[in-house]
Amino acid sequence: MQTLQACLQTCSPGAAELTRAIERVEAAFTKHEAWQCIKRCFERHVGRSAFVKDVVRNHVTTTSTGLAHVHRVVGNLQLDNFATQLVRAMRPEVRADIVDRWSQPDGTGLYVTEGNFIAVGIPGTDLRLSLMDGGFSHQGLNLSQAEATQLLLARPEGTPPGTTLLDLLPMLTDDRPLASFRIIGAAIGDDGHVLPGLDRDATHAAAAAAHDALTHLSGTLPEREALARFFGSQGDERRAAQSREIIAQIRSGMSPDENFRSGEVARERLETIDAIRRFNDLRAGENRQRAAFHYARAASPQLAAEQYLASAKMYASAADHRMAASMYANAAEKLASFATFRDISQVLTDAITAYENDVSAVSRIGTRCAEALTKQGLYVSAAMAHDLVTHRLLDWLEKQPAGVDMAQVRARYAAHTEAMFECFAAVGLSVTEFDTPSLIRSAIDARRNDLASSDGLAGNRYVIHFDDESDTISAQAFDAHAPTTWVLLRRGDIGDPKQVYELMTEDSMHDLLRHRSVHPYHRKPLVETDFVEGIEVLDMLTAKPPGPDAAAPARASV
Repeated sequence: MQTLQACLQTCSPGAAELTRAIERVEAAFTKHEAWQCIKRCFERHVGRSAFVKDVVRNHVTTTSTGLAHVHRVVGNLQLDNFATQLVRAMRPEVRADIVDRWSQPDGTGLYVTEGNFIAVGIPGTDLRLSLMDGGFSHQGLNLSQAEATQLLLARPEGTPPGTTLLDLLPMLTDDRPLASFRIIGAAIGDDGHVLPGLDRDATHAAAAAAHDALTHLSGTLPEREALARFFGSQGDERRAAQSREIIAQIRSGMSPDENFRSGEVARERLETIDAIRRFNDLRAGENRQRAAFHYARAASPQLAAEQYLASAKMYASAADHRMAASMYANAAEKLASFATFRDISQVLTDAITAYENDVSAVSRIGTRCAEALTKQGLYVSAAMAHDLVTHRLLDWLEKQPAGVDMAQVRARYAAHTEAMFECFAAVGLSVTEFDTPSLIRSAIDARRNDLASSDGLAGNRYVIHFDDESDTISAQAFDAHAPTTWVLLRRGDIGDPKQVYELMTEDSMHDLLRHRSVHPYHRKPLVETDFVEGIEVLDMLTAKPPGPDAAAPARASV
């Protein structure tokens, strides 16, 4: 062993002298007396020579030279698998001895290797066992919360007094995030809390670093569940949301065999494959819902809306129509806080459809979306939300389905119709017959001075110009009474922080797209997304400054 250690310090990876030193140690441990030391620690499941080779190879990887030497023929994944197998082969009393030493002030038998892996001394030998990543998995040490806490508070050999593994974890996480992720996860209880003695801020810093490094890797349900609970208890809403999103992805990808192995089939009494799939869909829906909740608290409404919508689809797949309707409604309401009617119309329609014959629920979600839209200053979008509800109410009035309170339907229809007209009136639009091009012309006519000014008509992060009150492509002058449809052309890139638009006729737009013309301002081929049409144009022309007081006209009261 002394010769091997000397070679590991002086030789280069791949050196024949180092190879011979390793082979001599393997031969020595294969002999009866030395083999007894190994045998006392492990229950082997392969031949003696092969097992000793695995043990010695693992020991060699605890130095940077040895790791590079072994890497010439064995990859990281194989080494990790070998480490997991060695940990699983460890006798229970040896495992207990290793864990007990972590609580000692000195002689903990805990090491941080030159490759930034965590290793433990094998009792009764000079060998060390690099745990790598797999050693901390449920197939490896499978640490309890108390054991993981003990590990984090242990002093690694060779470090100054008072140093703990938790102190070193941020450094280790840069190279070995999965091991850190698993240790921290094991140290978190079912309630999302850590045991006394473990600094919560330091634990959170280590958990956050590991999580951020592993967003591309799903991990296992127990690992992700622990971190999701912990981040939630720490008020780390963004990482709690991301964790719940990953858990939902794991659930959606689970096979029935995985449910069997986890014990869920027996525990939940799932008797058919369809029942197992429905169970996974429901759990995925729940976690998407919780992800949305955390994203909303993290002031990320778009991500929250995406998760509510994904949750709705999972609940619908599981035939839980009540929850699906609720999630579609949540998604629509969240979208209405930052998007336009064009963006929310399909989701709101899905919510209305999912609510089936629940008149109150249909009316309520339409009103909430309208209120959220008016808070953005988008009164036309709010009017369209009410209009969408009136179409559903009118359908009930025409079909008279059994079990639906027609008196309530008539009252709601009148209220939403009135609220729709109030929203139009709030931005100076008189609607006798709904005709979008005509309303756009009316809106332009009422704002001609601002539109034609050098500053243009300013909106929320955008401005609209109407130079000379004419289409710059066709030179067609604006006429409020001519049956012309007007659209908006975006002058800049779609990602610009402040958008600049100009008014153009629909005919010019079609001509430009048909001839694949170059954009007049940045010399790129024009595409449909360079234009804004219909209700969205009307919204942008009539938008008021966003604010909490803007919601009053949107309520449909009965």
